[in-house]
Amino acid sequence: MAGKRRERKRRNAEIQRATEELLSIRRELRQAENNFNHMTDPNKMEACIYEMNALKARYNCAVIEMKHTASPPPQ
Repeated sequence: MAGKRRERKRRNAEIQRATEELLSIRRELRQAENNFNHMTDPNKMEACIYEMNALKARYNCAVIEMKHTASPPPQ
């Protein structure tokens, strides 16, 4: 019984960590998009585009990790 409780607590902590990572990446992406929208220098705009693409890739990986973490454990 204690083992199941410990496992549930560990999974909840993993889900919480994954959720916080998703939220953090979303905030970073919003900031990068805001920077892009206020940029006038073409070179800096290009850098913003690269940053946004990298953040989108990180977000996609984090979503996959979240799905894996939140899926029920095998019986």
